[in-house]
Amino acid sequence: MKLGAYDQKIEFIKFGNTPDGAGGYDPVEESLLTTFAQIKQLKQSGDLEKVYMGLPTAYRVKVIARSGFSIVVGMLIRWRGVVYQILSAPDVDSVRLQKEWIFDIGQQGNG
Repeated sequence: MKLGAYDQKIEFIKFGNTPDGAGGYDPVEESLLTTFAQIKQLKQSGDLEKVYMGLPTAYRVKVIARSGFSIVVGMLIRWRGVVYQILSAPDVDSVRLQKEWIFDIGQQGNG
């Protein structure tokens, strides 16, 4: 595995609310994990269009697996200032010395 291939900084995030002191709530963003990834744009094939119909762009993401952290469909990632949603459950590639998560992301709505 070439660590130099992991050249894109991504951040796993989630959104929540915090009390504003006046009986309401303010939206807050929480960073869950910042790491480096390999990201490639997926080509629009027949199978891909069926799965991701309506998405303008989809990407395949590869990151080193981390113990104590799990990835689920619907989780959010910030990459290059844009928020993407995880579209597929991660596959684990354990053929190499380290385990690698491989999953797809896409930008939904206005992102």
